[in-house]
Amino acid sequence: MKQNDGRIIWKNQSDLKLILTINEFIEKHGIKSSRQYQKKLAENPNSAPSMWFINKKYGSWENLLISIGKENTDYGKWSRMSEQELLEIVEFFIKCEKISSQRMYEKKSVEKDIPSLSTVKKRLGDIRPLFKVKNEKPSFTDFELLLELKNEIIRLDLQDDLSMTKFRKLVQSPKLPSVDTIMKRTNKNWEELMTEIGFDYRRIKIYKQRNNLSKTKKTK
Repeated sequence: MKQNDGRIIWKNQSDLKLILTINEFIEKHGIKSSRQYQKKLAENPNSAPSMWFINKKYGSWENLLISIGKENTDYGKWSRMSEQELLEIVEFFIKCEKISSQRMYEKKSVEKDIPSLSTVKKRLGDIRPLFKVKNEKPSFTDFELLLELKNEIIRLDLQDDLSMTKFRKLVQSPKLPSVDTIMKRTNKNWEELMTEIGFDYRRIKIYKQRNNLSKTKKTK
């Protein structure tokens, strides 16, 4: 049996009927934002048109509110703030609630006096760095990074070997990123890094090669 398409039902309603239905639904549930509308509609299916239908017919939630004579106080409140003021509110909320993702922000900001995720994106653009900053460990300066690299090599007793392969396998310092990350960040290869932190990489490499060659000859 073919099911009725809810969108077609609302599409067939007159503009007046649609406005009255939407307005009644908004007032009945005390809806202040598009998120609250979607939430209440999920709890009361088929009571009013979907947000998909509203966006298609009216262009946006804001345009809908204008059509039914309601001021979008939620969005208007945040739009009147400067970007810096809005950023401070969002950062404080993220810090207090220990929010680590956009999805978590969207969930925790429901029915709170906090700008919605869509509003924040409209005003501030890409907000992903806000969550990364809160969760990443403090980064080293290049000097601190190289100093930790040297100390780790000494802890591993590799100062007379300096093998990058061995270092990759043995490194234990939780402060150090991967070897590839270090080289990319400093724009230096492994030999240049070893020279930078005070080791004579080339001399040690030549000594190892000669030693290996000597061992090979003795086994023949």
